[in-house]
Amino acid sequence: MHYLCTDCNYQTVNKKCYFHHLQMHEENSTVEKTSNDLPIPKHTCLLCDYQTNKKQLLKAHELLHSTVKEWKCTQCNYMSARESNLKRHIKSIHENLRYRCDLCSYSTTRTSYLKAHMKFVHKCNENPK
Repeated sequence: MHYLCTDCNYQTVNKKCYFHHLQMHEENSTVEKTSNDLPIPKHTCLLCDYQTNKKQLLKAHELLHSTVKEWKCTQCNYMSARESNLKRHIKSIHENLRYRCDLCSYSTTRTSYLKAHMKFVHKCNENPK
C-alpha cells in the first residue's frame, strides 16, 4: 500500500513515516488559535481521544482502528495486522536490535530510517552497513 500526501508530492509505503510527514504539515500549517495560542482541534476520532486540525490526519489515524490485528506479541500487549511487523517489533523492542550511524550517535530499529538519516543529515547516498 502506498501512502500519498495530498499537500505535496511525498509518498511512502511506511505508515509511521506517513503519519510523521503529515504531522510536519500540521505543525507548519496556520490553524485557528485560542487566546493562549493553542490550536483548536477541529477533527476528533470517534473511537479514541485523538484530535487534529487536519482532516487528512484524522483519516490516516482512523486506519489504525480499522485493521484487524491478529499477530500478537507473547511478551507484551503489542498487536499487528502483519507478521513482519510483529517480527520487527520483537527484534527492536525485546531483542534491542539497533542500526547505528557510523558518523554520529544516531541509532534506529530500521535500515530504511538509517538510510534516510544518512541521506538527509550527512548528505550521503551510500548504503549503510
